[in-house]
Amino acid sequence: MNAVQGSNHEIKNEQEYRHVDTSCAGNEAEVNGWPDEERLQQIIHPKRNYRQKNRILMADRIGERLRQPELVKVFTDLKTYGELALNEPLPPLTFALFRQFSQTGERKAYENAYFDRRGRLAAVAMLALVSDEPRVLQTLEEMLWAVCDEYTWCLTAHLGNGEARQVEGNIDLFAAETVHMLAEIAVIHGRHLNPLVLERIRVEAERRIFTPLYREKREYHWQTAEHNWSAVCGGCCGMAAMLLLEEEVMVRESIRQTLGCMKAFLSGYGEDGGCAEGIGYWVYGFGYFVYYAEMLQDYSDGALNLLTGSKIAAIAAFPLRIHLSAGIFVNYSDSAEREEIPAGLLSVLAAKFELPANLPLFIPRLTDDPCRRWAHLLRNVMWSDPAVYAGVQEGAGAHAQANEGFILHQLGWMVAKSVLPVPKVSHEADKLHAEEKQVQAACSFKGGHNDEPHNHNDLGQFIIHCGGENIICDPGAGLYTQAYFAPGREQLFHISSSGHNVPLIDGCEQSSGRQAEAYMLGFRLEPDGSELEAALDLTLAYPEAASLQRYTRELCWRIEKHDDWIGDITRNASRSSRDGNMDEHIEVAVLRLTDTFQWKAGTVLDDAQYSVDECSPRPSRVVERWISRINPVLEKEGRLLWKAAQANVYMVYDAARWHVDTEPVYTLDHDHNPVTFYRTSLVWKGTGEAAGGTGRVTDQRNKMQVMVAMEKREPTEPMKSFGFFEAVETPAKEESKETGEGAGEAANIIDTDTDTDTDTGTGTGTGDIADIASLEIVCQVHFVIEPHKAETEVSEGE
Repeated sequence: MNAVQGSNHEIKNEQEYRHVDTSCAGNEAEVNGWPDEERLQQIIHPKRNYRQKNRILMADRIGERLRQPELVKVFTDLKTYGELALNEPLPPLTFALFRQFSQTGERKAYENAYFDRRGRLAAVAMLALVSDEPRVLQTLEEMLWAVCDEYTWCLTAHLGNGEARQVEGNIDLFAAETVHMLAEIAVIHGRHLNPLVLERIRVEAERRIFTPLYREKREYHWQTAEHNWSAVCGGCCGMAAMLLLEEEVMVRESIRQTLGCMKAFLSGYGEDGGCAEGIGYWVYGFGYFVYYAEMLQDYSDGALNLLTGSKIAAIAAFPLRIHLSAGIFVNYSDSAEREEIPAGLLSVLAAKFELPANLPLFIPRLTDDPCRRWAHLLRNVMWSDPAVYAGVQEGAGAHAQANEGFILHQLGWMVAKSVLPVPKVSHEADKLHAEEKQVQAACSFKGGHNDEPHNHNDLGQFIIHCGGENIICDPGAGLYTQAYFAPGREQLFHISSSGHNVPLIDGCEQSSGRQAEAYMLGFRLEPDGSELEAALDLTLAYPEAASLQRYTRELCWRIEKHDDWIGDITRNASRSSRDGNMDEHIEVAVLRLTDTFQWKAGTVLDDAQYSVDECSPRPSRVVERWISRINPVLEKEGRLLWKAAQANVYMVYDAARWHVDTEPVYTLDHDHNPVTFYRTSLVWKGTGEAAGGTGRVTDQRNKMQVMVAMEKREPTEPMKSFGFFEAVETPAKEESKETGEGAGEAANIIDTDTDTDTDTGTGTGTGDIADIASLEIVCQVHFVIEPHKAETEVSEGE
């Protein structure tokens, strides 16, 4: 998702006239060493020649960079888009489009025209650096004049009902981006633009931005926001001030205020460097933090350096930690799975913090960004360094980097990544010539709370990834409309727990709010990502489930070798293998997920008809949901298959206790593209049908175990070699003994002194599972990976 256009604070985006502390002073770790008021007076003096000294704003250097071979696609895109701008008038921002949001809640039509205007201006500003045609410069002047003519630089979604009092003096993300863009273009082309155009830019920047913000010191909600708004709004206005303002007192005021904004922005991050808003907003918020920090350091001749310290280093490493493979990321919150990280931004951070870039080199084109951001474009051109990506491009060290795991403690995200060898099926004589192929397997778990920036109700969410694809996935951001940020937003698929891999309990979804919080009961991580275990208490996410005493989710991820798979795989591979030979071992990645539901004393689990509909008068007590972009196939009762690009995903479950149902969900993604997800539900059938019991439970638990293995193979007969089916048929107390790699091990990661109080039925641990007469329901999922070609091709000469 490149189009990042707001936050769930948008319903309050008009300026708020209240006290806002914009001081840059403070003792927090993230601002240690930042200057106080006295130090600013000593350091900051307006530099009239700074505009000519700033290296990324030198016209000749930009033109030279545009001709570099790594920027061929970027330059071609600019020429194509620029030709459109040179031959067609700018799309108008009409009154009909302006009032559409307040009348209908629709924002897309206005924003399409708005961002197209910005994109055309950016393209022509770049082309004017390498073209001698007079019409290019003339068109640039016309576009700059037209942007200065706009009624507002804000998006209509950020203006309330759009009344004049909400427009005058309002500064949102895009008003700030616009003044920054105009300021840099004015500096780059200052020698060639008509003086009237340059003066118009200064007048409009003063009227719309500098006067209300720095002279009148109006207070805006984003000045203390702990999310991307503070960095983007503060940083853009601050950069424009360094380029356009000449009064010493105003320059210092702008830096003082902007440092206060950046202090607020950093307070939204923990020491782990995790971004609760997701990878797309890391690019946006931290990207503009870096852009401002680089200009400020340059402006102050190195005296002010914001890019120092362990916390900044951790934030810089965030995208590399949550990158799974092939440009696919963990995408909780309002982010997309595939995010094009600006190559200029990543190059600078990799150099400053010695980060090993584990992403393939990709320099985004202007049109890859639906918002057509000038700041990203210019810095991609000026900062992108192919040498940073050399190791990934050549394959050197890529596999070592892929075997790793991270736990972001403050954020509550966990990630494990491992490289699995693809099993070879080849002629014995060809094995010496066979190049070992590998595939990336990964998983991620999420805790946190349900009042995060760009919040989704997704406590306990997990992602299963293999071969550049999130197979069991997160839907990410939906289409931004008025309803998306209004009360009741948790009813929307992308935001609701119904759109995530978490259960429906007693017909209730997860609730919103800070009180809905996941409590980490325990965790364990191997540094190479081969094992990750975690247990979460998610009871507080379901306050409306009146009969629920306690709900915990335990997850155990491991890379394992299983010789027992060989027979089944060999039989399937023999259809294309000359002799059926293959490697001795098959590595698989296994996820065991155990959900434990404990009901209040006296709860009656009646023999209701199972239903996935929470509006049903008799919904199922528990409905587990898995979200995917792949429509799974029911191979047979008790086994479901997702056929992904490089993996088959098997889910083996107890069909006697659970009914499986898959439904398509049609929605629009953030960029207004139609997308289909598939929600697979496992619906508990009820005590009578499943277990023949009385239907009354006293301090008992319904326990569901999910086992996930990664594989690339054709469907085979029952996989009893893992002991899965035996576990299904084994009584609860004996199961933990007979399935040593199953629920018992996950439970053992919890300290034994946190056992449940058997007198009250409460507690914080799971160590007493064996002491409770429990009803246990087991569902299992397996993945195995094999190559697309069943045998190695060898030339006749060999």
